[in-house]
Amino acid sequence: MDSPMSRATESVVALARTVTPEQFDRSTPCPEWTVKDLINHLTLWSGVVAVRTANRLPAPGDGSEDEAVDRSATWPDGFIDGARAAARAWDAPGGLDGETAMMGDPRPARFFHDMLLAELVLHGWDLATATGHEFTVDDDVAELARASTAAMAEQGREWGVFGAEVAVPEDAPVLHRALAISGRDPR
Repeated sequence: MDSPMSRATESVVALARTVTPEQFDRSTPCPEWTVKDLINHLTLWSGVVAVRTANRLPAPGDGSEDEAVDRSATWPDGFIDGARAAARAWDAPGGLDGETAMMGDPRPARFFHDMLLAELVLHGWDLATATGHEFTVDDDVAELARASTAAMAEQGREWGVFGAEVAVPEDAPVLHRALAISGRDPR
């Protein structure tokens, strides 16, 4: 399908194929995270959790969704398979209808879709930046990421997952505006 989630996924999949274990110790734009930490996070959230959330399955109580679980041994295939499965689930008829839950109370499926799309785009850029690659997404995908990031920016800063907004020109590319809202400097 040609949905924004599918296109965002394929942008990060193309990048994932270029990241090697020799790059795992590099620092990233995410404070205190190495590339290995970032790929573990991407594999968990853009794959495992996104698939479960899109399919309206309950969170497991077995620790399998623990952020500390090392998923790097399956990189990039584990990420690619999970992220593509999540995109297919979101793209399925009715995939954005109704409610689903990620870890707490149910919310509209569209809310989680948009949040996970923003997460994928922002961390795709983080991964590209850390490994010396360019990261591009279509402007409509970047706009969805920007809007979702803007909607959750205040809460993200309260939780310490976003930094202070970075100033960018009003005519900056939409991806740069999404990054800036999250506290990332696109320059």
